[in-house]
Amino acid sequence: MKPEYTIGSPIVGGGVTVAYTGTAGTTAAISAGAVALRVVSTTDCFIEISVAGTAAVATTGLYLPAFSPEYFSCPPSAKVSAIQVATAGSIYVSAIA
Repeated sequence: MKPEYTIGSPIVGGGVTVAYTGTAGTTAAISAGAVALRVVSTTDCFIEISVAGTAAVATTGLYLPAFSPEYFSCPPSAKVSAIQVATAGSIYVSAIA
């Protein structure tokens, strides 16, 4: 991959996985050194990124289609929460410095 297509550098050990169903799954706080997150899901879901660890809900969450990595800026120690659209799955969150 060419450097101009890379956003930041992954933080070693900064990746987390969390499962979700009709009940939201929420990560632990992401590394305080992270300035951005790469989030990818295995099924369509709604996500929420917040310091408070707000649980994602379908009516207010950000829609994230399956297998479509997205990058988000994030506050220090943010948490990512996801809830299914129709099928349970997992989100993979990578912290980027």
